[in-house]
Amino acid sequence: MHQITRWLGHMRPPLSGLQAVRFGYRESAIQQRYPHQSLSAKSSFRQPLPQRHFSALSARQNRASPSQTSSTGTQPPAQQPPRTKGGRFKSWALFNIAGISVFVATAVVVKSVWPNDKNKALNKTSFTPFTIVSKEQVSPTAFVLSVRAGAASATTRARLREAWDHGLWSVEIKQPQLQIARHYTPLPPPPRAHEEEKNNDDSGKNVDEDEEILRFLIRRVDGGEMSTYLSRLRVGGAVWLRGPHLGFDVARRLGSSSSDSTGQAAGRVVVFVAGGTGVAPALQVARRLLDGPEPDETKPAAMSILWANRAAADALGRPLPPTSASGRGSWLPSSWWRCGVQSDKTQERQEQTAEESSLARQIRDLQRRHPSRFYISYFVDAEATRISSQDIQRAAPTSGQQLGLPPAKTCPWHSPAALANLPDDDDAKRQDTACGCGGDGGANLACVSGPDGFVEAYAGAKRWHAGGEMQGPVRGLLGRLLADGDVGGNWLVLKI
Repeated sequence: MHQITRWLGHMRPPLSGLQAVRFGYRESAIQQRYPHQSLSAKSSFRQPLPQRHFSALSARQNRASPSQTSSTGTQPPAQQPPRTKGGRFKSWALFNIAGISVFVATAVVVKSVWPNDKNKALNKTSFTPFTIVSKEQVSPTAFVLSVRAGAASATTRARLREAWDHGLWSVEIKQPQLQIARHYTPLPPPPRAHEEEKNNDDSGKNVDEDEEILRFLIRRVDGGEMSTYLSRLRVGGAVWLRGPHLGFDVARRLGSSSSDSTGQAAGRVVVFVAGGTGVAPALQVARRLLDGPEPDETKPAAMSILWANRAAADALGRPLPPTSASGRGSWLPSSWWRCGVQSDKTQERQEQTAEESSLARQIRDLQRRHPSRFYISYFVDAEATRISSQDIQRAAPTSGQQLGLPPAKTCPWHSPAALANLPDDDDAKRQDTACGCGGDGGANLACVSGPDGFVEAYAGAKRWHAGGEMQGPVRGLLGRLLADGDVGGNWLVLKI
């Protein structure tokens, strides 16, 4: 009997009367075939075994019928109907349709309350798309990128006009692939052929359309993420800006602003030490102080830019060198060029310079309109000319000359000690703070702009504090000159 049981459990029974037998309930079939055998002692036959089919019949036909199960007195366990592929697909489809519906509804709600990026005004919290309108190569390594707001709204125009009136400001430009941003200082609008040409908006106020176009002087640097990205953009492409971020109020710190106690800056000077593309904020300061709304008698006596570059091709606007008797060019010892002392022959050579860039014409325009106030000197590393202490002294007042009363130690506008501890350079949020100098508030300004190493060499490094940059103490070349008394007057050193 034991051999029969093993044979029935492992092989298909070759019996004609038994077409389909469920392995779990084979006891009745054995008794019908072998009635003389007793299986009462074999309790293992009465235990339900795992379901196993030994027939080619379908699972539905193979299920035991009530008549078959009644003979044994044992009911088979209830079985769950098999889950078809169609049911699983239906559940998956319903789940995805519900998810897509929720996503679309959320997008519609967000779009209804959030303005369109193309129509969004320039702001300080999010980036706004601007369209590239021109790209001018001004030197082998530098170019001027001009952009305009995709849809110049009244809000954008008002913010740009406020920034130009303030004087010193910048915007952030985003690199979307790397998700990084850098601050860039816009160049002042280029000179117009007719100064009196103005455009009127709906409110009747004069609006200069040139102020809506932002121009940036960019020098491509090997390995620079932002400069490389911007150099690859083409006219008609998009660039993303955030701002404007207002900087120092140079007019009020100098003392020529109407917000100052006297509004007088007569006799005061501005010396701007610029490295490379750092000439952009220098031109912003020149535009604000020399072309500002204040009367001429309240404007500074002189503004001098000392501009250093690596290559001669980057010294835009520099006049041609005078020719010696031998026919070879020779430079002045410190490359000090002042429009007020240029000869007629030098001016003729300037006019003969072919294909001058827009930036070079802009510098010449400042020299033409302010011949006794605006000065610029050029220094080129390749020509072994450096900005020295003698150059700064030449641009600054003579030693011992005092311009204005000594500033109060706690004056937020004219005290060097207070300036060193400012948390940032945003003077716009300090406009309500009164000057503490008394009768004649103001000071001479020495500004330094350029790469971090350049600023550190001439004025000392900035200090990081609470997530921002503080001015910090004045060190470097300017710090030594002020400590030794080699330049006279009261000076504020602005690290830009």
